[in-house]
Amino acid sequence: MALDLKSLKLDFETLQPHSNRSLDPPGFDQSLAKEVTVSTSSQRKKDSGILTRKQQMLYARATAPIKNIGFMCFMAWMSGNSIQIFSIIMTFSLLAQPLSAILNSGQVFPKEPDWPQLDVLLPRLLYCLIQAGQIVFGLYKLNGMGLLPVYASDWISAIKVGHCTPDAWHGRCRGPWKPPTPPCEAWADK
Repeated sequence: MALDLKSLKLDFETLQPHSNRSLDPPGFDQSLAKEVTVSTSSQRKKDSGILTRKQQMLYARATAPIKNIGFMCFMAWMSGNSIQIFSIIMTFSLLAQPLSAILNSGQVFPKEPDWPQLDVLLPRLLYCLIQAGQIVFGLYKLNGMGLLPVYASDWISAIKVGHCTPDAWHGRCRGPWKPPTPPCEAWADK
């Protein structure tokens, strides 16, 4: 198809320097440039479709860290329960990463002012629940390593030492310690 060069020729002599007439570029069709008005019912269907897609994207964003959390838990399980620097660092990263993710969940799931009917709360709660699962596994791992203070012997330094007088016959304590009373008043003066 040959292009006719005469149809692309512009006549600059007829143009005034301050005219408001604008020229369309070659190949421009004015009928295609007009805005098409869509009926309100089809616009509502389109809006509800976009809303459901946005809601699905929020749930997809909420469940995205499951694979990463599963991998981290598997790596922590493979590191064993012995107290070594690698397993301790791995366990503390099991706790630090989800805590920072929960604290920054407001930035992950922001409210959109254009879509006030979009539900952000449930995907955010699901995201926090998944992150809490990793925290629970990290605490389980710390307990398995013996780094959680769950026994009474772990808190022995905080227990007050009780003073008591030993019973001479049985060798056991009878109540709180009291200074011995002198047998008679003559000894009290000395």
